[in-house]
Amino acid sequence: MPAEDEGRPREARRGRPRDPAVDEAILSATVELLEEVGYAGLTMEQVAARAGVGKASLYLRWAGKVALVTDVIRQQSGGAPLVPDTGSLGEDMRLFLRSLLRARQAGRRAVYALSEIATEPELAETWRATTAATMLSGLRTIVGRAVERGELPADTDVELLSVLPLAMLRSWQLTQGHRPDQSLVDRVIKQFYRSEGTATTVGVAHTAR
Repeated sequence: MPAEDEGRPREARRGRPRDPAVDEAILSATVELLEEVGYAGLTMEQVAARAGVGKASLYLRWAGKVALVTDVIRQQSGGAPLVPDTGSLGEDMRLFLRSLLRARQAGRRAVYALSEIATEPELAETWRATTAATMLSGLRTIVGRAVERGELPADTDVELLSVLPLAMLRSWQLTQGHRPDQSLVDRVIKQFYRSEGTATTVGVAHTAR
């Protein structure tokens, strides 16, 4: 098989069409195993056994682990929370980040917790183009609206303030030894996106001045 095709899902062979139920069982099994053993510990044999399919059926669909987990990331990227519009930067950010945490707890922990993602270029690129892009789009909207309302200065670094909470949530477990929770969200809001009366004090913007 050509090297450039190793990371891509295999096309179904001619004949009987692929069964969507089998695909779903495989993807669900992959998510479960990622939560249990992580990417480094995941094997195609484990996935086949958990999904109740033969290895041949699995390899007909995906060339290997990278291709399979890449599809899991794509599948899981479509469930970003709705972007709130309460008229307050702090409240919009709080609602959005709390929704992200609930989403992780509801079944996307495996994808969000892929600490090995940076070591696999294809996984990292898929993450950036799907899951991360979806979340960042929502956060940019929140920060951008705050600029338009005058809660933030016109020269606010929208990209920095959008990336900041995601970076904190993603690195918290690695640096602190436990998963981020709603109390962390509240701390982030208080420190960086705090509303005081009719004005909003943003720690990053003010310390930069």
